[in-house]
Amino acid sequence: MQRSLRSRFIAIAGAAWLAAPALAGPWVQKKGQGLVIVSMHGYRATERFTLSGSRAPLGAGGEFRSLSPQVWAEYGITDRWTGIFTGSLAALRYEDPGYRASAFAPGDLQAGVRRALRSPENGWQISVQALVKAPAYSSRVEPRPGNGQADLEGTLLAGRSFRLGSRWAFFSSEGGYRKRWGRPADQWRSELGGGLHLNSRWTAFGQLFAIRHAGSLPAIPPGLNPLIEPAFDLYKAQGSAVFRLSPHWKIQAGAGLDFAGRNIGRGRTWMAALWRTF
Repeated sequence: MQRSLRSRFIAIAGAAWLAAPALAGPWVQKKGQGLVIVSMHGYRATERFTLSGSRAPLGAGGEFRSLSPQVWAEYGITDRWTGIFTGSLAALRYEDPGYRASAFAPGDLQAGVRRALRSPENGWQISVQALVKAPAYSSRVEPRPGNGQADLEGTLLAGRSFRLGSRWAFFSSEGGYRKRWGRPADQWRSELGGGLHLNSRWTAFGQLFAIRHAGSLPAIPPGLNPLIEPAFDLYKAQGSAVFRLSPHWKIQAGAGLDFAGRNIGRGRTWMAALWRTF
């Protein structure tokens, strides 16, 4: 593969990886360049994982749905430092035979930086990342978009692109610790993924996410939003595909499933995104 095509694929792989929520590959933006992703995320759950990890109904025949438009933006401050900002809105609804509640509100805001430790054109890419999260909604909103507290997360990221037969593929991984103030427990968070560059327009990849709480797992009555329990474990998988419309515009679609966990909702997700590099 020619050098220009290889460089373009590395950029595509890194940007595609970033299109998933709360996910950042080790690739950084060049100085003055950036990425903006506008996406829509849907979630539906009628079950939850209990404290023992078994599946149980979500309340007495309850159902929870959310629809969330999100923005992820990156900008290359230098060739090694990338600034990050994310924001979202949330349309939430919970209902069961005896109760119904809905809300529309801003979600959490995140801002931070990613620093490349090793970023050659070929081989392993390694970086570190720090993100600060804060709520943008009122504590009176119900169902709530989040736990309503500030978080600080530090992450180590690594990945690389490589030849797989006649095509190019990529692998990315990350692990980090999220410090959470207030009621929620701190978290260990990790992600693994890999993808394949099918041709000059299509890239397909899969991802695994793992979140483990730090400390004890208290038995607390669940709230209306099964995704914001104070302490939980969650494991999920997601598949996605990106189609390049032009050198700067791409679209993405994917779906995911919560396949294991404790004290958290068990649901399915879908997402669609439009993103632009500049």
